Amino acid sequence: MQYAGSDRREFFRINDTVVVDFRTVKKENLSAIAHRIAQSTDDDDDNEKAQLRAIQTAFTHILDQINHQDREIARALRMLDEKINLVAQSVQRHYNPVSDDDLTEANLSGGGIAFMVSEPIEVKDNVELYMQLLPTANTVHALASVISCEKILSAPTDRPYHLRMVFTHMDDQDRNLLVKHTLNRQAEMLRGGISSDAMSLREF
Repeated sequence: MQYAGSDRREFFRINDTVVVDFRTVKKENLSAIAHRIAQSTDDDDDNEKAQLRAIQTAFTHILDQINHQDREIARALRMLDEKINLVAQSVQRHYNPVSDDDLTEANLSGGGIAFMVSEPIEVKDNVELYMQLLPTANTVHALASVISCEKILSAPTDRPYHLRMVFTHMDDQDRNLLVKHTLNRQAEMLRGGISSDAMSLREF
């Protein structure tokens, strides 16, 4: 799904820690990768990720109906769902451990991402990236376009370039995961007393 230009929306931006794997994409390969991202939901119909998404969607729909009849039962079911999610995340972390070397400090939103890199990338270049969100270990696959890549004199010498990108292609379900993640992180920050200056509502 494409989000460039007039189709882009405003999103909260947060400072977060993620795992990012990225590479620049040649123009002749761009359409094939964009097509693969757009078709990812159809291609994943038989895998566990797609099945879990379908179950969660059905559960949310039923829960909304139950909430109209009995809010306490609906609240209990939500708590049970949260408990199952925590257990699932714990299992995921156990089998897919993340080392400190894999972590990247990023400024993140549903519309784009910025982080420090070791080598400069040209403005308007296209980048394919896989981003693992923590602690859920959900992975987002996207194409992005470089807005800027500036050398920061005060930055560490191993990653002196500040890379800013806007997402141009992303599957709807991945984008929903990302938006939900940023909203959850925003709520955590607010509960922890972090100033709203650390976040903003604007296009990336």
